[in-house]
Amino acid sequence: MRRRFIIGFFLAIGAFALFSSFSAKPSGCPVDVDRSTEDAQVFLMGTIGGAYEDPNRDCWREDVIQPVLDDLAVSYFNPVVSNWTEESAEIEARVIAQAETIVLVITASHPSIGSLAESGWAVLSAIERGQTIIIYIAPESASEDSWRARQIVLSQAYPLAENLDNVIIVESLEEVAAALREHYSN
Repeated sequence: MRRRFIIGFFLAIGAFALFSSFSAKPSGCPVDVDRSTEDAQVFLMGTIGGAYEDPNRDCWREDVIQPVLDDLAVSYFNPVVSNWTEESAEIEARVIAQAETIVLVITASHPSIGSLAESGWAVLSAIERGQTIIIYIAPESASEDSWRARQIVLSQAYPLAENLDNVIIVESLEEVAAALREHYSN
């Protein structure tokens, strides 16, 4: 019952957070090769900041983290798609449940209210499943509501991380990359 609730929650939040346009325009975050796979070691969640084809969409996955994972030969799942559907939500729920590591990044470039809302559930689920979760939440935001939400999430996350080896909070995207290198180079 509890697992159904968590999966249902991820489906609902995923629909909100990942809603995108139904056009087939190219992404605003081009990559040479997209190696995203459903059989992933790492699940990449957090700020999207626009529709898939938006040239101003936040590209932290494609620009910073995916190249690091490619260099490490670590498989990953990027949930950002051009045409998000209910099937996308089901795939996300399945992949996040089986990944070894969850990377949760909330950048300053967008309010990311949906990602902030799901952050607590992601951490709780990772702890319950014994997954590692690496968290970067930029403390600043142009949105006052987002700024408050970030402060609340961070104020709860730091004390939790002090007592758990699998919850890693970092201060930048570069530190996310460093944490992944450390975790997967051993």
